Amino acid sequence: MPLTAPAEFLNLDLVLKSDSDLSEIIKYLDEKAFVLSHHEHNGEWTLVLELADEELARDPNTHTRRFLAIISKFPDDVRDIWKACTSRTFSYGFDGGCNSPALDTTISADLLLQLARVSADIGITVYPSRQP
Repeated sequence: MPLTAPAEFLNLDLVLKSDSDLSEIIKYLDEKAFVLSHHEHNGEWTLVLELADEELARDPNTHTRRFLAIISKFPDDVRDIWKACTSRTFSYGFDGGCNSPALDTTISADLLLQLARVSADIGITVYPSRQP
């Protein structure tokens, strides 16, 4: 019998790139998000965040709404840092599964508009199958 593992949504990372240090965003987020990476390379700062709430549903729309709610409450100084970013990407991660049905997921038009309003791009990563 062939091995199977379902295709599934794994996580949503928020990836920011900037010509300036992004530490003020980290300070504001405090316990709302985990910092996966924060570094400078050749004059470009990169910050990768993941929501800290373990209770979130395992669906991309819930994660997107939560990040957008946090961003909408940025104080002016943090919003200025956000606006100065050279790149703002909502990076969705999916496990490709193994010998399982295709995964169908939709990001609503409303969420797409909200992402556009905060000048965010969408990235999608599908990780190759793994042994169950």
